[in-house]
Amino acid sequence: MATKPIIIRLKQSSEQIVGDITRVVGLMPARFLAEIINVLDLEANPRNSHLGSVTDDIERSIMNDEATCGQKLFPLKSKGILIATSSFERLDRNRYSLVFDDLSIEGILDGGHNTLAIGRYILDQAEDAAQKPRPRKKDVSLWSGFKKTWNACRPDIADYLKRISDDKGGLRAEGIGTLDFDVPVELLLPTNPDDQECLEVFRSSLLEICDARNNNVQLTAGTKGNKEGLFDTLKHLFEEKDPIFAKTISWKTNDGGKIDSRNLIALAWIPLSLTTWAKGPDAIIDAPKPQNIYSGKGTCLERYLDLMRDPHISTSNTNGTEKELKDLQVESALEVATDLPRLFDLIYARFPEYYNHFGGSYGKISAVKGLQNAAGKYATPFYGNDAPQPVPDGFIYPLVFGLRACMRHDKKTNKVVWKVDPDAFVESPEFEEAAAKFCGLIRQTEYDPQKVGKGAYSYSSAETNIELALVHYPEV
Repeated sequence: MATKPIIIRLKQSSEQIVGDITRVVGLMPARFLAEIINVLDLEANPRNSHLGSVTDDIERSIMNDEATCGQKLFPLKSKGILIATSSFERLDRNRYSLVFDDLSIEGILDGGHNTLAIGRYILDQAEDAAQKPRPRKKDVSLWSGFKKTWNACRPDIADYLKRISDDKGGLRAEGIGTLDFDVPVELLLPTNPDDQECLEVFRSSLLEICDARNNNVQLTAGTKGNKEGLFDTLKHLFEEKDPIFAKTISWKTNDGGKIDSRNLIALAWIPLSLTTWAKGPDAIIDAPKPQNIYSGKGTCLERYLDLMRDPHISTSNTNGTEKELKDLQVESALEVATDLPRLFDLIYARFPEYYNHFGGSYGKISAVKGLQNAAGKYATPFYGNDAPQPVPDGFIYPLVFGLRACMRHDKKTNKVVWKVDPDAFVESPEFEEAAAKFCGLIRQTEYDPQKVGKGAYSYSSAETNIELALVHYPEV
């Protein structure tokens, strides 16, 4: 459902057109962020925002700008916020009216930590102006808690913003900030919003832009996470499972491994999503959306790091520089995850058979032809085994996610385990039938791997088909 319109104003703005996407760059007075927070959450943002040293630094920069009568440096210290929407209207005085139709891909794509830090600053100043206690940090440390508190305090925020307009001097005399700083903002808009083809290209590009914008952050975060020891358990489990394969994994930037650890961490969220830490009343983090294992690996990495840093999951070692996993439930999920690259390759090698099961012609798909080479030699992505044909990743990831139907959280042992022998099941007629039924979705999406891989329905459909196959599987 579309949001209500919000209006923002940009100063010193300029527009750049790149094909079907228009980028507007400018400086937004901070007070306009309040209405953005009123309307938006961070569904489209590829990172899970939380308070920490990053947000503390942002708030210090804001306070320095608020305290000075000279040059305001916050716009030069901050990357700002990236906002995208397919529905907008240009107004006078450099104002834009924005409506967000699909919050899973539109909204704040980048800058979640900036949004949270500035939002908390506004919230604190509003409560100071209302002569009420500031919210406790633990109540606003994650976006979900912050937004709940923000909504409860919206009358105070509205009164505070009105006082900024009516009595800015009075607020300053009380030592209360007046949001006298600008926020760097980028808007991504469709170049021709009345053209349906332009809109489709614009919307399909947003997830890719999200992931790319956070690419450097992902590499830095991954290297830092490796230094903190947050990958150590997964490393050891892979070494125990298959020492040769373990040597091919790259756990930090430029360490020479050919397998990007982000791909493995994304797959690890399939069993991790079944833990009580990611679902139910004891959840401490939201599992990434299923399609993120394909198109939002940065999201998967950030949330993995957030999970592993939580004191429920890990403890600091004796010198306090590294974390050690203490939660057996998470460890069991990671052990299940070490099977997934092998199963991914099994599905990859047999995928043409699944597609042709009901009389299809896999080799004629244009996306497949684009991956073919003159030598006619192809290999599976993880173990490099021979494969008869290349397979676009978008076709594979939903089926691999569907294997979650073969897993369960055992309440007696508090572990995530396989219900069946996964290798035997993947090579069974029951799985082939389920995979063949799933392939009908490829035809419905015009044989486009991007649409299959990025579509939420692909993942629910694959999981449902595999659940039904298990009913007839003799080992269950």
